[in-house]
Amino acid sequence: FTSLTKVILESIHSCIKELDGLLERLLEMADGTLAGGTVCLCISLATKGKDVKQAEKELEDTEDELRKHIESLVQATQLHSFSTRTANKLKQADSRRFWDEHFGEQREVSVTVLAEALRFEVKESGVEMDADAILPICQQCFSGAEQVTVLGFGEVFSTASVKDTMVALSKRVKAQSHMFAVRVFDYESKQPDLATDAGFFMCRATDNLKVVRRLVQQHAFTLAESDDESDDEFEFEGSVKKHNLDGGSAKKDPARSPDDVPPEFRFMADGGFTFFLDACAVRVTRKQEKTLEGAEYLNRVVLVRDDDLPDSLKPKKSTKKLGLVFGEGDGAPGAPASNDDTAWETSSAGTSVGEGEDNEAYAEDVAETIMRRAAEELAMSQCRDVISALRTPSVLQGLRLAVARAKLPEESVTFMVEVDQLRRAAEAIAPTSAGALSIPRLRLVKASATNIAERFLAEGASYGLPVTAAVRAAATAEIETCAAAASSDDPAPGLDQRMLEALETPFRATETALAPALALLQKKHTQQGKVVAAKSAPANPASPGSVPGAIAGDPGKKHRVVVLGGGDTGIAAMIDLIEDPANRFHVTLVDPKNYFEDVTAQPMLLCDPGTAEDGRWKNSVVPYKNVLTRGEGHKHIPALAMSISKTHVEVGSERTVVPYDSLVIGVGSRYSSNIKIGNPTSEYRLRQLRAEAAVIRHSDTVLIIGGGLVGVEVAANVGEAHPEKRVVLVQSGPVLMPRVKNAHGKIMKRMEELGVEVHLNERVVEFDDMLREYTTDMGNVFHAGKVYRCTGAVPNTELFKDARTDPDIAAALDAQGFCKVDDYCQLHGFENIYAGGDILEDRMFASSGEHVITGKKYPERIAATAFLHGLCIGKNIMRKVDGEPNGGANLCTFKKDNDVFGAALAVSLGHKQALGVIHPVMADIYDSMNFGWGVPRDELERDNCGLSPAVAGVKDAVSGLVQGAFQTKEMWQVVLGMFGSDPKLVDPLAPPPAAPEPEAAAAETEASAPAPEAAALEPEAAAPEPEAPAPEPEAAAPEPE
Repeated sequence: FTSLTKVILESIHSCIKELDGLLERLLEMADGTLAGGTVCLCISLATKGKDVKQAEKELEDTEDELRKHIESLVQATQLHSFSTRTANKLKQADSRRFWDEHFGEQREVSVTVLAEALRFEVKESGVEMDADAILPICQQCFSGAEQVTVLGFGEVFSTASVKDTMVALSKRVKAQSHMFAVRVFDYESKQPDLATDAGFFMCRATDNLKVVRRLVQQHAFTLAESDDESDDEFEFEGSVKKHNLDGGSAKKDPARSPDDVPPEFRFMADGGFTFFLDACAVRVTRKQEKTLEGAEYLNRVVLVRDDDLPDSLKPKKSTKKLGLVFGEGDGAPGAPASNDDTAWETSSAGTSVGEGEDNEAYAEDVAETIMRRAAEELAMSQCRDVISALRTPSVLQGLRLAVARAKLPEESVTFMVEVDQLRRAAEAIAPTSAGALSIPRLRLVKASATNIAERFLAEGASYGLPVTAAVRAAATAEIETCAAAASSDDPAPGLDQRMLEALETPFRATETALAPALALLQKKHTQQGKVVAAKSAPANPASPGSVPGAIAGDPGKKHRVVVLGGGDTGIAAMIDLIEDPANRFHVTLVDPKNYFEDVTAQPMLLCDPGTAEDGRWKNSVVPYKNVLTRGEGHKHIPALAMSISKTHVEVGSERTVVPYDSLVIGVGSRYSSNIKIGNPTSEYRLRQLRAEAAVIRHSDTVLIIGGGLVGVEVAANVGEAHPEKRVVLVQSGPVLMPRVKNAHGKIMKRMEELGVEVHLNERVVEFDDMLREYTTDMGNVFHAGKVYRCTGAVPNTELFKDARTDPDIAAALDAQGFCKVDDYCQLHGFENIYAGGDILEDRMFASSGEHVITGKKYPERIAATAFLHGLCIGKNIMRKVDGEPNGGANLCTFKKDNDVFGAALAVSLGHKQALGVIHPVMADIYDSMNFGWGVPRDELERDNCGLSPAVAGVKDAVSGLVQGAFQTKEMWQVVLGMFGSDPKLVDPLAPPPAAPEPEAAAAETEASAPAPEAAALEPEAAAPEPEAPAPEPEAAAPEPE
């Protein structure tokens, strides 16, 4: 009870006691008898010889006294009701008014109802605000909760008025994020203080300098963290740091004493600095700070220590304490001046904008704090336990990385994902009553639980889990017993539930074992919006500064290049930058994997990937560290890119901020398979491929959907390796590989040799992945133990669509979701943002000729073209740093129409046979480089393609060439010699080609007219590049039919 409540209750008690006394007096006057109203009482008194007038007077006095006490009682009761009403739990007067008017005594309302009330409030106040934005704002402020309690409402609307808070929130939600460089200047010299590197922090592009002041103070405390607690948390190599592994939140209490801040930054924590514009040219007073807002001022402002200013410029000391973090301590904006009760407050007393000098800034501060807190709460709720992390795609990727970092089996996450999906799918088709039998549910659980047990739990399983052998054996035995019983004609009820319960024990044991990884993930999530620093020594002081369009930086610092995606485009762009003789570049690669994978080689290794020391896998993978260590100080951040701004990118579910001077976007494409999750390490990827090879061995039927280039490769390789299997290839059109004229008959001959069952003009229309049952439009039903979907690739351009991506950058996508660029591979309107590879629009890829059926030309998104995009980008970044202007004559361009020979495609039809698609002249050129295709020349002149065992060797050789080029300088120069002279890459500074021999010139003249099937030089299989998280082999590099 509060002191006020106690006083009210004491008054009520006193009134009751006085009423009791009055009643006793009346009874005494009547000698204990009172059988009627006032008249009866008077008669009774008169018969006893009492003075009636005197009695009447006493009675009137008593009635007056009683009436006063009753009024006092009513008033006390009303006051008690007022003091205990729901709205009185709110500290801010306007918030109490709002809740009273709209919700009365309700203690909880839905977020939708609250949004409607706020929409009415804003409308009535006459404020111009997007009404449709109010609900999303509420959802964001309350971390996605469906219900809002009065206390939760009070935490958000606790300082400024409801109207002002909503206006500030609306402004902040719509504003783009802004990376603020904390630049400290020496006032006397008007030059940067190079000894004080305070880094960056994130704000909003609409923030005023008063909000920035508070953020600077908060940022100072983060500078107390050691470097080993920064952005290297999920690096794969090195030892694991000690973390909080108690299963709870790993968030550490932030320091709040300036003594905890490094001495050189304490002036920031204390607020002992003054803002200046334009390198100390103009001083900003404290009163002016709230009026200067937006990027125009944020990019110009610098900090000067107050102690360094002359006395005439030093700000006056304020007696008002400014809290470092809103809502914490007595100095928080809007906090009550004392602990006095405010239940009787009838006005908001300076909490509304315009009623006090600093109130507008307070509303902005409130908005900033609300959004920051909401983001932190949402981030922590997404990883409060392993189950929450499994069900949030972006967080799931972070969990995989954390598991790899904690040196736990990465397949543990896959196991938990599959079990969780099975449980949820089973719940969706639960029996109609207790003990009832649901055949669809039983079939689903039986098929899935058996599959999971074979791969994860059974003795000799392909995957390992961090659980005991006894737990695995018990679960496997129970599932096998129930599965056998479920196969009977009359299965008993409850078998499905028994199998789910059998999976529960290893599931919980695995969840417990992942506690160290969860703690890592939670620690990472406490660092929302942290800015990554490029930890490298300054470049050569003589090197030029940044290119046009780059963010402001100190002269002599390395040029920061951020590469999104480590596929053909990304690596081709960054190798020359890494090996720059002047050491002018700092390259940061952002990719959730720690390796490059040549997915064009994937179809040939499906059935036998080999080992890490020998075989096709070893020949098709390159660790990123082997590329990055070709220079000094370069970095790999294992994370997914989430959004793009003009100065930085956000990566990972914790939205780590990575600044850049130049950005390369090469995130590639993903497959149309139902499995789209990447694998953090190459070791797990190899285990995964070997497990999939085992699945093929144990499957009676393998189904391939799609008869394009990749579908044909997969079907032929599986058919050759497993002639005892039923291999089915379903193609929706009348021919296989319709983009290559004259290829169908040759491929069909090979399929007949291998025993592959080909279904033309047929389409799979019903998919049941749980039961492995697939139905076509012709009525055929295939029960396949393994299915590969090879019907098309989708660009990984979700980061362009993220709400926090700059609108001008988001506008780069075309209607199909591909990225539009100019001939320099730059996004239109941006001089320092480049893109290449599978995500680019159709015009950046040549065609392999007219489609056999439609007659149209379709772009071939192949690895060699992505590689050329990367070479073009890397050269242009270097030349701009050398001083070449945007659009300069010495910049490289990509011209697909310059190719006169067309595409060279090596299509593996098993290890012993392949289809070569190549122009005869190009075949001669390859033969001169010891890459003989083995197809008779007359056949190439007639059909432009042909079968030859040598083509499979060419495919292997090219994979080895790429693998070597990404790791050694010598092989890199060989590859540059091959691809650098490609006519599609126009390099004004390239040396002129040597004069051709007369016979070669004649041959070139004869072949100058492009063949109808021709497009881009590519001796590898056409396949999406692997910049996307490496897919599992169900998605082996698909191609649209």
